Amino acid sequence: MRQRVRKIAGATAIAAVFTAVGCSGSESGADDSPRATTELTNCETTVAVDEPIQRAIAVNQPAAELLLSLGLEDRIAGLAYGDDPVLPDLAGAASRVHNFDVEFPSFEAVLDREPDFVYTTFDYTFTDEGIADRQRFTDMGIATYQSSSECGGQEALQATESTLADLYSEIEDIATLFEVHDRGDELIAELRGRAQAAAGGLDASNVSLAWWYDGTKTPYFAGCCGAPGIMTQQVGAQNAFADNRQLWPEIGWESVLDRDPTVLVLADLGRGGDGDSVDEKIRFLESDPVTSRLTAVRNKRYIVISGTAMDPSIRNVQGIEQIAAGLRDLGVTR
Repeated sequence: MRQRVRKIAGATAIAAVFTAVGCSGSESGADDSPRATTELTNCETTVAVDEPIQRAIAVNQPAAELLLSLGLEDRIAGLAYGDDPVLPDLAGAASRVHNFDVEFPSFEAVLDREPDFVYTTFDYTFTDEGIADRQRFTDMGIATYQSSSECGGQEALQATESTLADLYSEIEDIATLFEVHDRGDELIAELRGRAQAAAGGLDASNVSLAWWYDGTKTPYFAGCCGAPGIMTQQVGAQNAFADNRQLWPEIGWESVLDRDPTVLVLADLGRGGDGDSVDEKIRFLESDPVTSRLTAVRNKRYIVISGTAMDPSIRNVQGIEQIAAGLRDLGVTR
């Protein structure tokens, strides 16, 4: 099974409800206001916490980096992420937190960290092959949260397209569960400003992008609705396979040639699998009798970003910056 999960889309609406559940004693000087339960609906699951999260487990790189970006390392009981190092400005904080040696530790290894919250990006985490069914955590009184981009599962046809608003909503939810609302607002404002600045004055309406994740024999390209769609929308370009409702469908090379995208966006992965590294991708593109006929290949129109930036995460804003800069450097915009 392809455990490196790429597939993103299908947002589910998330709302916060605060309910009074009890009162403290009324001694002099004591706060006798009711304690509030914070309740969210996430992927058709109710997430309820009586106190701000104190011992979180973050599974998958996007979840880990979001918690670290909110300055929550003192409330992280463990990080589990895979392919790439965390963003450089988060490395110091990550080094002070317990790091699992695999992206999907065992259920028992997670419980050993005594968590009160498990937060993940990809739906694979909440399977028996990943860590455990979400209900197993709930039954033990451990709150859980899954990125809304994965609510529909990885193989499902997507009814809606992900947007930056979905990312901002997720940040708001996590900030609410940890009661760090100001930090959430600041992070959203920073990301929103960077995204707007990156695409400012860019007219890429004549540009089509094909996002190649991995595989040479059975290549995976971005369909309509995931993080690549977010980045494509933000720079004003077209996704060459926007009509495909899967997140990361297998696309034959003849079909890629039929679409003949203006630019190929290449994921640079360090896993060592078929077509993972950007060097291997380019060697294949320029030597294969079909792909070498692509206009983007003949003109060496490549934009390279990390594979992690193609996942739904705060890195999508960095991806927008890289795509916008790449399009300007290639001179393909109007």
